[in-house]
Amino acid sequence: MMGLRVLVIDDDPALLQALPEAIRIRMAGVTVDTADSGAAALDRIGASDYDAIITDIKMPGIDGIVLLAEIRRRCPDTPILMITGHGHGLAIQALRGGAYDFVQKPIDRDYFVASLRRAIEAHALSRRVKDRELALRRCTAELEEIAARLGGEQPRVLIVDDDPALLQALPQALRLRMGGVKVDTAESGAAALDQIALQDYDAIVTDIKMPGIDGLALLAEIRTRRPETPILMITGHGEYELSVRALRSGAYDFIQKPIDRDHFVASLDRAIQAHVQSRRVKGRQSALERCAGELESVVDQLARELRAMPAGRKP
Repeated sequence: MMGLRVLVIDDDPALLQALPEAIRIRMAGVTVDTADSGAAALDRIGASDYDAIITDIKMPGIDGIVLLAEIRRRCPDTPILMITGHGHGLAIQALRGGAYDFVQKPIDRDYFVASLRRAIEAHALSRRVKDRELALRRCTAELEEIAARLGGEQPRVLIVDDDPALLQALPQALRLRMGGVKVDTAESGAAALDQIALQDYDAIVTDIKMPGIDGLALLAEIRTRRPETPILMITGHGEYELSVRALRSGAYDFIQKPIDRDHFVASLDRAIQAHVQSRRVKGRQSALERCAGELESVVDQLARELRAMPAGRKP
């Protein structure tokens, strides 16, 4: 991780040598760059991101007040300390212009270093807040995208039955009563498993009595492969024992023959809505977990940066 970096700007060669030495002695680990004019400072600022900037107010060419305004425009979050030896008028003007603090000549080294520490800490805190805000905005955008995607998808249903007449009638009923629902069919449990391997369905409707893989065996296999997918079982009239077994094995509901179309469509609609809601919750949970990981990374990075900060008060 890059260490802390400070820029000192002054047209006085003696001060431009003395201040960096004082910072290096009292704030170990801080890199200090220097500039002997406002123009040179702007070149430096264009190439590096500083944790704090110290500048004299009175300089030829671009003076400290003009430089302050330009730095605030380019790097609004970077704290700026102004050095003044010309009374309080310019100092107040600098503070009104957005300076973090001012230091009067002759410079009190203890006060100067303490003020610089506070400025660096304020910058670190500002960066931490902004990084967290950025991470939260990314999380919010991802959650909104998930919600929009799940809300805009057409539900897809699989109907499994070995009776060709029912395999034709049920999809027709769904297309008439549930506009926008996509319906796939399978005439056996084996064919259904092949389709389930390729497609994540919002609901599955299967007859309970079929040759080969019957409905209960199919139910158990679907629950293993797609535990979140709701399954409706079609049973013959009076087959209450099979219906109870299906429900205990994880079926969402059962539909008795002869099929009441209204009850069937209403139950299927509830099953689809439950599945969509479950997917939405899981999608958001996954996004939140990713966001939490990103936020933890931001906090860890800034914690390392703060540990590398010179001894003194930490934010």
